[in-house]
Amino acid sequence: MTPADLSNVMEATWPPARAWRAGPWTLRDGACGGKRVSAATVEGLWSVDDVQMAEAAMRDVAQKPLFLIRDGDGALDTALAARGYAIIDPVVAYSAPVTRFDAPAQMTTFPHWPPLSIAENLWAHCGTDPARIAIMHRAKNPKTVILSRAADHPS
Repeated sequence: MTPADLSNVMEATWPPARAWRAGPWTLRDGACGGKRVSAATVEGLWSVDDVQMAEAAMRDVAQKPLFLIRDGDGALDTALAARGYAIIDPVVAYSAPVTRFDAPAQMTTFPHWPPLSIAENLWAHCGTDPARIAIMHRAKNPKTVILSRAADHPS
């Protein structure tokens, strides 16, 4: 799986409330659901002046300017650093063929959709707010929640 494939998977499984193009940017309204669904990405040729366009567009939807740096975005990363931006919440993604994983022991995992109440209660206990739950509902099918059990406790 390539970095571009992973970006596409991330967009499909954790989609913004709205995405639109402005100049060389894809801008996202995350509806308070987190950084990845609210970050701008560059989609081609850009200039340092274009950064101001993206910042203004994000402020127009009441978002703090935030950029997602992907593989090949080194020049943008450098330009943003010169403007005072810093790296926050770096994402490390792993992929492997499904055949590399052993099947879980019987009665230890329970895939389901829509989320069972027990899953929603676990998310609430861990601080997952309604805006993040809304992102899960926005993702296109097929989708699933995997509830796990360890020592007779849900996880």
